[in-house]
Amino acid sequence: MRLFIAINVHPSLKAPLAEIQGQLKATPAPVSWVKPDNLHFTLKFLGEVGEAQLPALREAFGRSLAGVGPFTLLLAGLGTFPPKRRPRVIWIGVQQGAEEVERLRVRIDEMLVPLGFPREARAFQAHLTLGRVKNVGRLDPLLESLRRIDVGEVGRMQVESVELMQSRLHPVGAIYTPVETVLLAEEE
Repeated sequence: MRLFIAINVHPSLKAPLAEIQGQLKATPAPVSWVKPDNLHFTLKFLGEVGEAQLPALREAFGRSLAGVGPFTLLLAGLGTFPPKRRPRVIWIGVQQGAEEVERLRVRIDEMLVPLGFPREARAFQAHLTLGRVKNVGRLDPLLESLRRIDVGEVGRMQVESVELMQSRLHPVGAIYTPVETVLLAEEE
């Protein structure tokens, strides 16, 4: 099964995020937009994982979050990767809580190394992917919209859990299903 670890977006933020996507969709740019129900912060992409690995993965995943308490994320700002001329990813940033997300990512990364999942080599920046550019050749209208649209504070969400998610690829788009949920709770 194809798996990743993520913080799912709180339902209260899906409408404002869909509104931002709607403004950007008004341009004829070749972008694959993430469905509002699929919006999440990826902490670690695991790829294909065999059923036999699942018990050890679940156990390590739970241990990696032991003693981590809930925290608040403030979503604000619009950006792209790479940040200039030919973007491949369009995202909403994290103004508050980015350090907590990074700490979670590092803990998860470290706990999964013994199971054969390598550490992430790329630099990490907490972000929420809104869309992925399919063809970087026809982006002028999108780039103009990105410059014009002012996305300030989108909203806050309390992060109370982290999910191990399964991704099933279908012609209508990816379908994400929680496999394991770990509630965040500081040790007493």
